[in-house]
Amino acid sequence: MGELLTPLETIAVLLPAFVANGSPVLLHKKGTPLDRGALFIDGKPLLGAGKTFEGLLIGVAYGSTMALLFSAILGSFTIAILGSLAALGGLTGDIFGAFIKRRLGLERGAPAPLLDQLDFYIGAVLILYLVDIKLDATTVLVLAILALVMHRVTNKIAYKLKLKDVPW
Repeated sequence: MGELLTPLETIAVLLPAFVANGSPVLLHKKGTPLDRGALFIDGKPLLGAGKTFEGLLIGVAYGSTMALLFSAILGSFTIAILGSLAALGGLTGDIFGAFIKRRLGLERGAPAPLLDQLDFYIGAVLILYLVDIKLDATTVLVLAILALVMHRVTNKIAYKLKLKDVPW
């Protein structure tokens, strides 16, 4: 592919990662842990109970649905493919963030500033980069700032709705 996406296309392929990242909370902390309770070589949980197969599936499904919507609006099936890929990359980044938090000895729900807000976003951008998609740099930066703000706001809302145990 290797083409440079326009700012609008960049938004259309990255926003599904936002949706994917926020969707698993709708499961109300239920599901089968991805790590099945396994411990890493340091004796700490590999990922922890918060990362589940069901969360991964609902996140990819919701993010891909958003990608399909943007694809229909923009008349480009490529947007659907790239947006779905970004959704998967976002969830992979979030899972990797959980891995890092466990290595640092942080429990599920413990705050990790910047890592909590940007792990999914970095995962989405990285997976697109790995398949040679060039995103509009200014838009990527603006969306990163938006991710920082939106993460804080949406987590407070989820906390008030009792979907999360902590407001961060």
